[in-house]
Amino acid sequence: MSIDNSGTFRHIRGMSVEDAKPPLPGAGRAADRQDLILDAAFHAFATYGFRRTTMDDIARGVGISRSALYLHYRNKDDVFRTLAERYFNEAIAAMEAALTAPGQTPEQALIAAFVAKDGKFMDVVLDTPHGSELLDAGMSLTQDLADRAQAQKIGILARWLAALPMADGIGSPETVARTIMVSAMGLKFPGQTLDGYRTGQRQLARLFARAITG
Repeated sequence: MSIDNSGTFRHIRGMSVEDAKPPLPGAGRAADRQDLILDAAFHAFATYGFRRTTMDDIARGVGISRSALYLHYRNKDDVFRTLAERYFNEAIAAMEAALTAPGQTPEQALIAAFVAKDGKFMDVVLDTPHGSELLDAGMSLTQDLADRAQAQKIGILARWLAALPMADGIGSPETVARTIMVSAMGLKFPGQTLDGYRTGQRQLARLFARAITG
């Protein structure tokens, strides 16, 4: 099932590692070289894990030489950080579009926002044996980017909440938004499955939607 909330970001539920594999250059996709490199890196990290992925793997996925890849990125860490930055930017835009889509109940909007904020990354992380390793790499290499993105997501959620007829006594939109986002982060734990994660998101959305609107 495809969800396209923003027109620029497409999230596919149940995406497998093979689904994440980038098209070959010249295969009809109008993308620049940077996007092709990051797509190849995403596939390599999902397939081999962070530690085993090499710059050769990434270059081979794009169809360029390793020396050509080094013209764009200093090392594997640099590729990973750039990939994470692109992911966060896409997820933020998708989350905002999901919340503001017309004709939704608060519960439906929250569910859509939870799915959108993860992008395709969480589907792959929870569907590959390298998920924990990728999360660990993210913590060590991109924590500053993650913190900045989290603050932006809280701001987006707070603005959405401020436009709702919130129940009395539950706190300010900013406080409630922060509580929702922290609670959503708690759904990610070692051994979690994708189905379990999505079920938890639906339950959390239902709980907060009822509390917000009274």
